[in-house]
Formats: sequence, structure tokens, C-alpha cells
Amino acid sequence: MSATHESSLRREVPRLFIPGPVEVEESIMQAMLRPMIGHRAPEFSVLGEELHRNSQRLFRTEDPVFILTSSGTGGMETAARCGVKDKVLCFVNGAFSQRFYKVCVSNGKDATRVDVPWGEAVKPELVREELSRGDFDAVSIVHNETSTGVMNPLAEIAEVVAEFPDVFLLVDAITSAGAVPIHMDSLPPIDYLVTGSQKALALPPGLALLAVSERALERAEKVENRGMYFDVLAMHKSWKKHQTPSTPTIALMQALKDRLQMILADEASWFGAHLEKAERVREWANGSFKLFAEEGYESVSLTCIDNSRGISIADLNGFLREHDMFLSNGYGDLKEKTFRIGHMGAVSMEQTNTLLSLVDDFVSRS
Repeated sequence: MSATHESSLRREVPRLFIPGPVEVEESIMQAMLRPMIGHRAPEFSVLGEELHRNSQRLFRTEDPVFILTSSGTGGMETAARCGVKDKVLCFVNGAFSQRFYKVCVSNGKDATRVDVPWGEAVKPELVREELSRGDFDAVSIVHNETSTGVMNPLAEIAEVVAEFPDVFLLVDAITSAGAVPIHMDSLPPIDYLVTGSQKALALPPGLALLAVSERALERAEKVENRGMYFDVLAMHKSWKKHQTPSTPTIALMQALKDRLQMILADEASWFGAHLEKAERVREWANGSFKLFAEEGYESVSLTCIDNSRGISIADLNGFLREHDMFLSNGYGDLKEKTFRIGHMGAVSMEQTNTLLSLVDDFVSRS
């Protein structure tokens, strides 16, 4: 395919302002076209060593960070299957924390669900109260609840869980890692933390990064039926050789190599761009609609907006597609009641402002 034809094709696809997959710039896409290498060849071990080292740098951890060929849900399943002995306490304040609960149940764990109204954050005092009620060995939490635009206070929650030494903390950071700094070694123990490639890391879908504590690896040795593909001990055995247990998506790993180099070269600019876009969209939403998330707990990765004007979000997206842009309707029960604008991926502030102007234009015509 010629470069000219590829560019013309690209323009036919709307620019994505959704929670994922996100826009990916051409240079990262080109990284995936590097010559294929064998996943047991020395060249792959060189690639794996750099990815492991830079993933640890990104998360500020000495613990291993495994690279999985899966969506983020694969990392959640690893955490549930290998990180829970018997009983897990699952905090649910949206669709994706509900998914974490379902993952735990489907892997045969005794899961207790604690529901928090959608749009509100999980508070540390609630975590302490609920942990005190039962003999749990793990807690699951979603750092950034993508369905509601709420970012839960991870550091404060981790401090509370640390008050219960035998309780492990399992964190879905799928849409937060890469959008906000997560310095694991400066936090109380986080035993599993997972993110996905197609979110704030701004890569195509297909990879999950999973940071796992040393004590979690020790616990896994005592957990039966860890499965095969998501066996964390198999991952660790391969990780020590800078390999993977099964054939990975090597092309995506080549793109991850470039992305991690890019982020680490200027973390302040990378994280600052996410926050700048988030603050701009919040300012606009407060003037034109209403924010759905509880005040003080708004996501940096995306903004969930209360459809207080009662417009058709489906029609809005039809209008936006005419201008080569696309945002996200509300998720599940929140469809048409909310809409979401993502701040992740290769979208600039100028493009974000254009999107907001187009939404204003649509509203004025409705």
C-alpha cells in the first residue's frame, strides 16, 4: 500500500475521542512494521529486556512487570485467578469495577460485592469499614472507572488496605496508568496492577502490562488451578529470561518500545498534556452541561458528561462523523444519559477545542 493511499484511507476514519481504542500517531504505527523476529531468538530477549526495564521505570517499581498478549481483562483474570486465595472484596462503582467482580466470580473465588452509587468515588473509610466485616484475603478496585469518569483515590485506598497485612490489593489501572503517574514503590503495597495498551499508553489494542509484587508471586505458589495462559508463575519464569511463556504480539511490542522511550524522555509533558485536556473539557462541560463524576474525583483520562440538555448522543455522533470526529456515548445503563470525551491518545488541545466547538454547534441547532 502506498503512503498516499494509506493517508487517504486514514482520513476516512473519524478521529477518536473515546475511552479506547485511542488515536495512534503514524510514527508508532510504523514501528509495528519492523522486520519480524523469533520469539525465542536473541533479538527478542534484547527487546524484552528493554521493555521490562522501561515498564518498571514507568511504574517506579522494582517488582516485575509482565507483558501479556491480551486485553487488560487478561491482567484482571491473572490477578483474580492467581492473587486471591479464597475471599475477595470487590468495590463496584461502575461497569468496569462490576467486570472485575464478575472476573473474580467466574474464576471460582468467593467474591463479596460492595456497591457505590455510579458517579461517586470509593472512599478509604468505606474500604476500612468493609474490610473489618470479614476475613478477606484480597481487595479489587478500579482506579479509573471509565463508565462514570470517576478516578478513585488509589493512594488513600492502598494505605487502608495496608492496615490489613494479609489482604492483597488488586488494581485495574487500565485507563489511568499512562494518564497519571503511578509510583508504586512510594505507595503502600499494590500486589497486582494492570493496564492496557489501547488506553493512555496510546497504542493499538492487544497488550496488557501487569506489575506484580514479590509477595504476590509467593502466594501464587500456594494457589491451585492457576490455569495455563494467565499463570503468573509461568510469566515470571519467562520474564527472568526476558521472554514470554507463549508467542506474543511482537509487532505491538516493537511499538511499545518506542512509546515507553517517548514517555520516559519527558514524563512531565506526557502527563501534563492529559491533565491540560481534562481541565479544558471539564471547564467546558460545567458551562455547557454538567459533570457526572463526584466533585474532586474527576478522571484525568476522560470526562463523563451528564446529558443535562437531553440531546440525542447518537445524533450528535452522526453530526461529528461528518467532521471526522467521534466521541463515546454513555456506557450500559448510562447510554444517552451521559457521553464521554477521552483525553488519551494522539489528540491535541487544538483538536479537542474543535470537538467542543462542534458539540456547541450541534446543541445550538437542536
